[in-house]
Amino acid sequence: MKNSKQHSFVILYLVIILFSSVNTLNAQNKTYLGIDFVNEVADKEHLRPGVGLNVARTFSKHSGIEAGVYYRTYLQSMSFRVDGYYFDADIRENHLSIPVLYKFSSRIVNFSAGPSFDVFLGWKEKSSIGAVEVESYDIDPEYNLGAMVKLGKDLKLSEKLVFEPELRLNPIFSLDRVYVGLGLKLKLDI
Repeated sequence: MKNSKQHSFVILYLVIILFSSVNTLNAQNKTYLGIDFVNEVADKEHLRPGVGLNVARTFSKHSGIEAGVYYRTYLQSMSFRVDGYYFDADIRENHLSIPVLYKFSSRIVNFSAGPSFDVFLGWKEKSSIGAVEVESYDIDPEYNLGAMVKLGKDLKLSEKLVFEPELRLNPIFSLDRVYVGLGLKLKLDI
């Protein structure tokens, strides 16, 4: 667990270095810091809320890069047999999702696409199955690569504050999961 948190911080540090190394001489460059509330469905299952922080940097009127760190959960239902009896258990997986995306912005729509990295943080049993308790649970690998595509629209609330609702699609390849959802982003021009 400690090792996965260290890897998460290394990835976050690399993203920060990427943003700080961008040329700032162009007057059109802007940096936005935001919070994103997300509701996602994974594999046609339960609606799962999530939250995250994101940073976006524009290079020109239409191009930029954005990255984020999002907490998300996944509900894994499983069945197992003990002494001839079958038991069901629901396990909530906790993940940290880190997308790094190219963003094209226009007056009509914003389009973002790029890789995403999911880090398994841990789990918790969510169902009560009587005398049998799940003592250990893990996924392999703990780090998973995916791709994220988003469509959104900037709605200017003030000179420095922007609201951006967005549709999100995020398949995670090695886990064979597809997250689909809606993000509600509030971002501040810093």
